[in-house]
Amino acid sequence: MTKAELRAQGIQALAQVTTPIIKLPMKIRRQCGRCGDFNSVLVEPGQAVPAFKCSACSYAAG
Repeated sequence: MTKAELRAQGIQALAQVTTPIIKLPMKIRRQCGRCGDFNSVLVEPGQAVPAFKCSACSYAAG
């Protein structure tokens, strides 16, 4: 098969798929610059990443 045939076959296969693509929340894990504690936050698709604030020492970066 040539590349063009493979590409056409892939496009046709994607057109036949009926399962919708669902974007899931993204888990962001960051480390505090002051105390070294790790914090994580869930961000919904399309939302801005919130400013960092440490839950252990209340350090706010940025």
